[in-house]
Amino acid sequence: MKPGYFLIPVLLIVLTAILFAGSCTKSSGGKPTIKLESITTTVQPNDSMIATFKFGGASASNGYFYSIRVRLNQAPVTQQAGPDTIPNPIPSFNASSGEYRYVLDWDDYLSETANQNDTMVFKFFVLTADSISSDTITSPQIVIINQ
Repeated sequence: MKPGYFLIPVLLIVLTAILFAGSCTKSSGGKPTIKLESITTTVQPNDSMIATFKFGGASASNGYFYSIRVRLNQAPVTQQAGPDTIPNPIPSFNASSGEYRYVLDWDDYLSETANQNDTMVFKFFVLTADSISSDTITSPQIVIINQ
């Protein structure tokens, strides 16, 4: 057997692994960041939950802002108003930081129990067009008044 017999296959495997690892890196400038600045913690009938976020880091332009509703009540809802996870498209923009205002209406989405107050938390995150996710933010408890 020749001394360099195993050298060529080993070099091919190493070279393939290096090329594969290099092609899997993202060219984005890091990951996006969001910070919850304020949120309505008690929502009265016919009012809205308003959350304000600061964003920065990698551009989320043309990405998605996700809101995930987590109910804390033990009683089941009487009529579910929409899905628990809501993807919201982020329009194209050029800024590297800014503010985002998110509004959910009492009568369209938050009011699901006819005679009982509802308590929930929300989880929020941003997903860039390159599928890079921000950290997930959990809101404080939100009380929806239904009486």
